[in-house]
Amino acid sequence: MSLSDAVTFVERTTGGAVDKASRELFRKALDCLGNPHAKIPTFHVAGTNGKGAVSMMLTNGILAYGHTVGTYMSPFVYDVRERWLINGNPVSVDDFVLASDRVMRIVLDIEQGKPSVSTFEIKTLVAFVLFDMLDVDYVVLEVGIGGLLDATNVIPSPVSAIITSIGFDHVDLLGPTIEDIAFQKAGIIKPETGIVVCGVGNPSVQTVIETCASEFSVPIVFPNPLSEMTLALPGDHQRMNAAVALAALEHRFETLSESIIDAVVSTTLPGRFECKVINGRTVIFDGAHNQAAARGLASAINERCGPNKVVLIVAHSGNHDSAGFGKELLGVTRHVIVTCTPFRPQAPEAAAAFYESMNTSVAIVSNPDAAIREALGLYDKDVAIVICGSFYLASSFKKLDQNI
Repeated sequence: MSLSDAVTFVERTTGGAVDKASRELFRKALDCLGNPHAKIPTFHVAGTNGKGAVSMMLTNGILAYGHTVGTYMSPFVYDVRERWLINGNPVSVDDFVLASDRVMRIVLDIEQGKPSVSTFEIKTLVAFVLFDMLDVDYVVLEVGIGGLLDATNVIPSPVSAIITSIGFDHVDLLGPTIEDIAFQKAGIIKPETGIVVCGVGNPSVQTVIETCASEFSVPIVFPNPLSEMTLALPGDHQRMNAAVALAALEHRFETLSESIIDAVVSTTLPGRFECKVINGRTVIFDGAHNQAAARGLASAINERCGPNKVVLIVAHSGNHDSAGFGKELLGVTRHVIVTCTPFRPQAPEAAAAFYESMNTSVAIVSNPDAAIREALGLYDKDVAIVICGSFYLASSFKKLDQNI
């Protein structure tokens, strides 16, 4: 199998929907592979926003303790191998190909010509095989959607069940109320889970999670954000994410040294307030795509960009709430350019109409590369440009290195 073959397999679009039949085949595949998911102590991370940041903070913390770690994350930003990290780095081509080949042989055999295992389940199988094959000491496992019914939730009781935040996203799958969504996220809590660490401030959501934890007599911690520290990832939400990661690490390893804290607070992540300087101009890419994430992004912009409002380049995909997203960013925005994502684009007119209704300067430039070029020509160089609304805009941000 070549790298191209491996990528084609793990990204295949012929797999089935996630349903009872798919889950049964997924579990059968795990059994055929020797149940690799059941062998390694795991930190399980659920939440609406912040899963990626917390997962990377945990990864860096575990490495600082001197242990090896495999990390499963989504989505990737620039390279599909970013989904599977070994000691904080994308898995090697050789190991990725080998694990994908093992999984493909099993999956194709049990499907018998009728693709039924979902794409996310295939990626999850590759993660479990990789981490077992490379014999890591710990796994950091990021939930895909929800928690209770997610493919990652086949693991035994985790050393820590982490819930980063709860907000309205994927309501068609998780339920219409915030309590419904919280119940799904709390589904990662199991008997003999080491601890639940929760970064949620909503009292009704906390009650749901506390109830789920008490059902299995699992201790729960609601840490306070790291208010006195400067983090590599800016914003109040990242201070809470760091506190969550440190609480989980301290429970497992019973101590927090200065080097551990430094490893967590210095964490960076592709597509999360990722900065470049192009001809003296600061350009920032953040994959924030829902209202809660936009609130966190606004906090980060205030912290790092100062009072001079930014030029916002924004695009949405699918049925994302462009008005709710934009509402959170009005206070830090001088001018908005609405563009289109390269995949499942949402028509830009709706978002543009919202900004117009709020008396915000706005333009539509459908091509993302052209939108960035236009933004680079606006205002003084001390006015930063922020690209957000979808991870699908990452390709345009990456081209900035090539002077688009």
